[in-house]
Amino acid sequence: MKFASFLIAWLLAVPAFAQIDCNAGLEPVDSAADFNLSAREFVKVIVTNEQAFVKGLGSHGYAVDITVETLNGDTVDGAFHRASVIDFDASGARRETVAPGAANTLTRLKLSAKDISVLGDPMSFALTTDSFADRDIVYSGRQKYKDRNLALFDVLPRSDKSTVHAFAGRTWVRGAKSAIVKTCGRSADYPVGNMRFEVLRAQDPDENYYPVSIRTDEEIPIDGAPVHVRVTVKYSDYKPKS
Repeated sequence: MKFASFLIAWLLAVPAFAQIDCNAGLEPVDSAADFNLSAREFVKVIVTNEQAFVKGLGSHGYAVDITVETLNGDTVDGAFHRASVIDFDASGARRETVAPGAANTLTRLKLSAKDISVLGDPMSFALTTDSFADRDIVYSGRQKYKDRNLALFDVLPRSDKSTVHAFAGRTWVRGAKSAIVKTCGRSADYPVGNMRFEVLRAQDPDENYYPVSIRTDEEIPIDGAPVHVRVTVKYSDYKPKS
């Protein structure tokens, strides 16, 4: 229990030079509040729901706006920006249309085509079976987020030898739907660098919870030197394929 408590504190602490605080603006956690899912059931139900989410989103188009910046103190010294719309052509094939004005002035950070593709795909941040590899799941209570009282589950490495590619962090779950509303954590598979990403989801008219934003703001080592990187991605206008 002491080990789990230590890891929870470690996961939620704000690293040096980071601007993402998982609990910023939230009320204290009610650790005594009950929830209808055990930690073991959480993995089964959430993974099942996330698989359905990935499948459903595969037949939706959406708009995405990506901004990646490097900062020197408070000054932005390089930026990548691209807005695009993902939809389907007459044959039903997925396509991307990039809006005019895309630009890249980054010099201290090199974005790969894979980084851009991952940032542009809201399905990249779904929690799959692999996300929980060699992890312990801890139910931590409930916390009010906006107008809902959400259940909290912490995803913790079992040891310092646990795989770095699985997710480590906190999930906020709406009990009525067993749907993830927010995640805040890190994985080596995330784009750009091993930073803490906050992913927010919102409910659409069909009551699906789709990502609306991701962000991270942290220093990462690049060529042996720390570089302050800020990422903001916004997703909108989800539309099913007609």
